[in-house]
Amino acid sequence: MTSVARPARRPLALLGAGLVAAVAVAGLVAVAPAAPATATIGSRCSSTPFRSDPGHRRWYRIPAVVRTRAGTLVAFAERRDRMDSDLGDFDVVSARSTDGGCHWSAPAVVANDGANRVSNPAPLVDAVTGRVLLFSVVTPRPGSGGHGKGLYLQTSADDGRTFSRLLAGSVRPLGAYKGGLTGPGHGIQLSVTHPGRLLVPLGYRTSAGRYGAYGIYSDDHGSTWHTGYDQQDATGSVPFIEGTAAELPGGEVFLSYRVRRDGAAAGTARQVAVSRDGGQSLAAPFTRSSLPIVSVQGSALALRGTYAGRLLFSAPADRTPNLRRRMSIFVSTTKGATWGRRYEVELEDTPGSYSDLVQLGSDAVGVLYETGTVTWKERIAFESIPVASLTDPPLVASSLSYERSAHPTSTSANARVTVRVGVAGIGSPPGRVTLTYAGNGTTRSTAVDLTYSNHGLRVLTLPRLRPGAYRLTLRYSGTGRIRPATRAAGTLTVVSG
Repeated sequence: MTSVARPARRPLALLGAGLVAAVAVAGLVAVAPAAPATATIGSRCSSTPFRSDPGHRRWYRIPAVVRTRAGTLVAFAERRDRMDSDLGDFDVVSARSTDGGCHWSAPAVVANDGANRVSNPAPLVDAVTGRVLLFSVVTPRPGSGGHGKGLYLQTSADDGRTFSRLLAGSVRPLGAYKGGLTGPGHGIQLSVTHPGRLLVPLGYRTSAGRYGAYGIYSDDHGSTWHTGYDQQDATGSVPFIEGTAAELPGGEVFLSYRVRRDGAAAGTARQVAVSRDGGQSLAAPFTRSSLPIVSVQGSALALRGTYAGRLLFSAPADRTPNLRRRMSIFVSTTKGATWGRRYEVELEDTPGSYSDLVQLGSDAVGVLYETGTVTWKERIAFESIPVASLTDPPLVASSLSYERSAHPTSTSANARVTVRVGVAGIGSPPGRVTLTYAGNGTTRSTAVDLTYSNHGLRVLTLPRLRPGAYRLTLRYSGTGRIRPATRAAGTLTVVSG
């Protein structure tokens, strides 16, 4: 296999066998929500399955990933010929990893239709048959040379190495089928309410411009498909797109959709609902989610095994509208009603956009996500993370150093302190530096934020002070994964002048 791994940064136990065990009883298939088999010890993996190459007009977007019954990770993405539009000559490509995401095969095209747009990969694994199923949508383009249109399903019977022909798998689900786009991101197989059922969320838009959220499901391993839950926006104010689903331990299906709205404030850009009949209908209409993210695609994952009862959601966590940075994983122990502390995937404050989650074993997960140094269109990265770290991450040490003049400062001047924050393994620590000055019976402070372009170096400027001696203290706030640091910065003498 072609190695495209970044150097591992931290230790992790990677885990072995499949996520779901299947049994057949009296001719009826039951998919047990059992924990994966015993873990195998390895290293935490940080890798890049797909890297864009603008010089050859090749960009990768829209990640999706599943874990096969044999433990292989199969990642998917759109390979695009342009980045200025969502309509172009797009193909769906895949890459495989047999070592928990540390190394990946070279990307291979699995879905192509001339110069038509083939988009929105939505894979899922049938734990009963062992097959990998891949949905995608073909959008015709004039003069493309392609022949497809609409929804297609491809399958792999060899652990994701090869897939059936794209155009041989046209799908038109039975029921009130309304077209639209799949996922993107993984679909699911149910194990409680309707054991063995395959379920894929979609979003659609009517000819009148109204958006809707619905799903399709199969009870015969993908041979036939039916439409299920369906909610159309009747107000014109909730443009549903890009859905994700997860089966909770009690059998409820958690459904979350993005609200497509530029400038949406964090916490207003997602709608959630629950299905209690395996995705056939909604227990109640969609309502606003409390998840504190802006309008962007995200991925839900309900853990099985040791950490059953935890619901994960990956998305960029920067709260600035229209800004996609700080890829994070949120954790809920209340079935998505509330969300606790988030885990930032990168130590640095980097760009991040679309993502997909996969369970690697009983106590580890992986996230496949768009990221880069300047923009999130540079590469699709993979990171494996212990589940325990999501709520109680091991902290990385930080250090503070400073420079300032040793001479007294006059009352007509502003003293300045140059501060450098160091964190092992990264060049641009995020967070805030605070300079506290205590003297003349008062204690005050000034602070600056660290951004990616600062490379850990900032200058703090004090206001003009009255004559006297001021004791200086520096504090770096750290982040959820970086340990704070504090150090004395000496005494500043201020004289009249």
